[in-house]
Amino acid sequence: MRLPVFLLVILTLCGCSRIAVLKEVNPVFKLSPEVSVDIDSHTKAFREATKYEKADPSRAGESYLASLQSLSRDLEKNPKSEATRRAYNFALERMFSLIRARNYQSWDAPMVFGRYQFTSKSVPRAGWRPNTFEFLPSDQVQVGGDYLQHMAVRDGLGASLVAIGRTEKTNYKATFSQARTYYGVSAVARFKGNVCEVSFHDPLDEETVTVGSHTYPLAADFTTPLAVLLTRERPEKLGLVRLLDPDKYAETARLSRLRPYDPDRIPLLLVHGLLDTPATWVPMVNALRADPLIRKKYQIWAYSYPSGYPYPYSAALLRQELDRIKTVYPNHKPIVYVGHSMGGMIGKLMITSTGDSVWEAYFHDKPARIDMSPREKKLMEDMFIFNARPDISRAIFICTPHRGADMAGGWIGRIGRKLVKVPQTMIQIGDALRQIVTLSEGGLAYETLPTSIDTLTPTNSFVRTVDSLPISPRIPYHSIMGDRGQAKAKLHPEEGSDGFVPYKSSHLPGAASELIIPSNHSGHQSPEGIAEVIRILKLHLARGSN
Repeated sequence: MRLPVFLLVILTLCGCSRIAVLKEVNPVFKLSPEVSVDIDSHTKAFREATKYEKADPSRAGESYLASLQSLSRDLEKNPKSEATRRAYNFALERMFSLIRARNYQSWDAPMVFGRYQFTSKSVPRAGWRPNTFEFLPSDQVQVGGDYLQHMAVRDGLGASLVAIGRTEKTNYKATFSQARTYYGVSAVARFKGNVCEVSFHDPLDEETVTVGSHTYPLAADFTTPLAVLLTRERPEKLGLVRLLDPDKYAETARLSRLRPYDPDRIPLLLVHGLLDTPATWVPMVNALRADPLIRKKYQIWAYSYPSGYPYPYSAALLRQELDRIKTVYPNHKPIVYVGHSMGGMIGKLMITSTGDSVWEAYFHDKPARIDMSPREKKLMEDMFIFNARPDISRAIFICTPHRGADMAGGWIGRIGRKLVKVPQTMIQIGDALRQIVTLSEGGLAYETLPTSIDTLTPTNSFVRTVDSLPISPRIPYHSIMGDRGQAKAKLHPEEGSDGFVPYKSSHLPGAASELIIPSNHSGHQSPEGIAEVIRILKLHLARGSN
């Protein structure tokens, strides 16, 4: 039976695995050999406080705050003491652990722990309310999984927290945000007598924090929020079902931000490929956030879409999203586009102008002379007639089959076509197309109507016509392709392949750069592929595009 074989192949291509693992732990403050007696006394206080967390949380909180106050004084005297700073962070993190465990939700009034009050002083931005979040200390979990093999952290002062939205947002689609917040914040404590005031900081915006008369690096954990999001939401589950039945998940086609909008940062738009979701970009996002310059200059956006759609239709939906985001954020900087696999094919349609070339390849006549209902014609024009986007300034293509993939035209593709449901939008225009389209040999089979797999075949009319069109000379573009570590491919690139896309399909003449990396089709997750993207992004800044 070939169905299980087909599913096995496509799941293997997309690296089906445990992409993220999260395990809650009981953190223990560990002494380093050079610590002082004073730090040792705090360690003993931490152990005592832990014993009372369940039976007497007020007493536990008072003990943590007493240590935190003492450590704050010690830091003021000796701001370079790493042991004191680590103990300060640990005591503050335990306060947030205690609040989370006892389900204290109100920050509207100070929380009382014995002789101390614990309250919020300032927040990262207007409209940000601590009451709307559950705060998970990063040191309370261990992170793992195939997508999170490296921790992106910044050593410094502060409690690294994951701010988890208590409820889903009602307007998240209108504002291009996530349905539920999973965001890294850093908390710092200051004392006024026995009142501990906590300030929350965005580590993607702030590199340092001032406490007392000293300035410190702001502690940050950029990885754990990604792990919490992946393990709680499981977005990768949408990959296969959106391929097989795209219309059922039509509402998931949308552009979203991975951080609050910033008009001073360059949007970096990541677009996934076949059978995938934006979760596939997590290894790259993790590495990008670890780089101080990228963190400062770029903001990450992602486009998600059901990959069972023919990619010209997915591109038309993306153009609509880009038009819509321009109305919400009219002053955003020009976008750097990064596409993997089919996401790269969509990207090429963002930087190419078709005129009537694609239309006439199908209809062999001008649009005005085609007898079709206004709705059907509008849909076809959106897919076949478009101009290079003025809001895109650079493009990066990773393992992209610009001339299709042979596998899509073979037996795997034939089985795939039978499994993937034809989108309703294609069915609605099917009768009209059958009557007026003159198919070229090997073109789309409208008796079965097109799916994404049809539009990946090398003989597809759309693929062949777009390949013949020039890319806008205004927009520099770069190619990254894999050869699975086969040395002969570097000597003879025309023989290379990432296992799915051959070099002859991913190569683009006129590219500002081209790099062959020792990767399979998941080049966007490989260390070499990520390093090349970072290089190109810094080149973009050096060329004055910031």
